[in-house]
Amino acid sequence: MPTLSNYWFKDTDFRGETVFLSIQHPAGGWAWINWSNIGEKRSTLTWEREDREVTYDLVSLLNNPIVLNLIDSSLGDAQRTSDLRIGWVPRKYLPYSSSGGALDLFLRLSFNFHISTPWYCTDADGHIDYIIACFLDSTGTVGARVDGWAYDYDGGGPFCTGEISGRLSSAVPGAIGTLQEQLDNFLGLLGRRQFDLLYYLPGSAEKSGSGTTNVNDRVSLALLPR
Repeated sequence: MPTLSNYWFKDTDFRGETVFLSIQHPAGGWAWINWSNIGEKRSTLTWEREDREVTYDLVSLLNNPIVLNLIDSSLGDAQRTSDLRIGWVPRKYLPYSSSGGALDLFLRLSFNFHISTPWYCTDADGHIDYIIACFLDSTGTVGARVDGWAYDYDGGGPFCTGEISGRLSSAVPGAIGTLQEQLDNFLGLLGRRQFDLLYYLPGSAEKSGSGTTNVNDRVSLALLPR
């Protein structure tokens, strides 16, 4: 059955903590959402989802031993200290300059890290981000590319920040090839299947009930097959 979903976002431009409510209804029948207890929210989205929609919970898919081990082996001195987070980020909030629609959505794969330092410096803790663009090509086949990267951390003072930044600036982009290979492997599972539309949905893309999620950390890939 088709699904009517409404999402209320804590921050402007469809970001942050999100309250959602989804209601399935007969094809061609009426459906409505009337729910005023949403707290202080800054943006909202309503989506009528077709019954042919297929979804993929990206956090569940990518937090597997193969992907995690490959990422861990690419980080050099940095140690991953969290699971992978896969949220969305509008273009205007990317950590680098990018031309296009300000609210075009990208995926942000992010995780926390720790770097141990000599006794005369404080240890460093931060996060690493990879920005991913998904798309449909002219044949309706799904593609994805690693569009950019960033990192941020605290610590390393008073003498080690230069070395830490230098090593991260080498290791983080150095892992792009490994990440791109895993994206290609995942999309290869879809074969040459063709789709009419690609979009993202908050959380695990639930089709019924209500709940909360954070779109900065968890979204799903949604596709409409031909």
